[in-house]
Amino acid sequence: MRRIGVLLAVVGLVAGACSSGSSGGDAAATTSATIRVVNQNLLHGTACPADSNRCDLPGRVALFLRQLTRAKCPTVVAIEEGNATTARQLRRHLPGPCHYQMVYDGDAGQDREIVLTTGRVLASERHRLAGPLRTAYWVRIGTAAGTVDLVATHLASSSDDRPCDASTCPASCEPADTLNTCQGRQAAALLRKVRGPHSVAVLAGDLNARPDEPTIAALKSELADTHDLIRAPECDPATGVECTSGRIDDALTDMKDARSRQTERIDYILLTPSERCLVVRPTGVFAAAGGPTRADGLVFPADHSGVEATLRCRTSAADRAAARPARTTTTTRPAEAVIAPAVRRDVLAAFDGLFAPNPNADAQLSHLERGAELRDSFLARRAQVGALADSTAVRIDSFDRATADTVDVTFSILVSGAVVLDALPGQAKLVDGTWLVSTKTYCQVATLGVDTIPEACR
Repeated sequence: MRRIGVLLAVVGLVAGACSSGSSGGDAAATTSATIRVVNQNLLHGTACPADSNRCDLPGRVALFLRQLTRAKCPTVVAIEEGNATTARQLRRHLPGPCHYQMVYDGDAGQDREIVLTTGRVLASERHRLAGPLRTAYWVRIGTAAGTVDLVATHLASSSDDRPCDASTCPASCEPADTLNTCQGRQAAALLRKVRGPHSVAVLAGDLNARPDEPTIAALKSELADTHDLIRAPECDPATGVECTSGRIDDALTDMKDARSRQTERIDYILLTPSERCLVVRPTGVFAAAGGPTRADGLVFPADHSGVEATLRCRTSAADRAAARPARTTTTTRPAEAVIAPAVRRDVLAAFDGLFAPNPNADAQLSHLERGAELRDSFLARRAQVGALADSTAVRIDSFDRATADTVDVTFSILVSGAVVLDALPGQAKLVDGTWLVSTKTYCQVATLGVDTIPEACR
């Protein structure tokens, strides 16, 4: 019965294509068009040795673009772990043989999404997800099949995942969710909100969740996994077949070894089910064998393997006409606020007083809203990070918004001068005449990757 269903879908697709030839340009006439989507976590490389140039990011970017060219220029390419440095390397090679446009908003984060496309860019908008680190990037693209609404994202990993609480996760998430699952729900809700009635709607990314985990179950309640739609076998850790993650990410060793294997599947291209689109091959792991290898010895462009999906869609003149620009208001890059010099100075002092090294914990906590309530968890966290606490610093990157008693900022945490947490949303509050770092700002940083959330942070 499954085979019959697939045959009927193909027959319907072909019939739709044939009907367009005799309809004289009728808006309801259909033809078929193919959309190819690739998703690749391209590894920003900030954990690589300082003298490795982010594990040879220039060489890895060049290799990935060669793979795209060899694959005959997929229509839409979503990239995770991108940033300004990645964008500069991409620009060196673009538009290239594929005539790609790059969609990137210059967000200051080290782990952000970038999109390449051969289509027409109609809109783009970045949204912050729950927690301080992650975003989702919506890009609307005009293609031969009409509009593609893409949401690309990179969800929380073990380093920043944790249980949800009311302060961090919105009401639309479930109380039992982890941050990873909540972010997945948010990304799916964003796609649901932005997709047009004629759109092919795609969610792609490194979701840091295996197929049997709650995040993927939540997403599959409204989206289809293209890997499943072609009935591909599940990832086999013993052989690496159909797996997308597992290579080491802080050295080039595995990326130069054609025998290195992946061990889990955590990268996906998900599709809002549509009667007019059929998932066909090639779909699954992208460039699984790596290469083409040159003198630099690189076999794989990242620790992750990319994934791809090929969509063959019936399309009409109405579908193509619906590919129009949309109004956007990005949520992650507010204009620099005008703040009085004295307030600016006091906010800087509050952040520095809390996060900079100080043997006197109570002096640090005096700069934190509800510092007394958080004292025990603050001391426990400081003991946990050990000597790193003595080389920590904070940097205010921008002052974003201000009211009479709050100032919103973007800030980064540095260890030994190197940024380890970047482009974090933060806030200072005026409490009894003194500017303090807000409880939420501290908690979102201090609870990254923990199992238990202090009561004052909930």
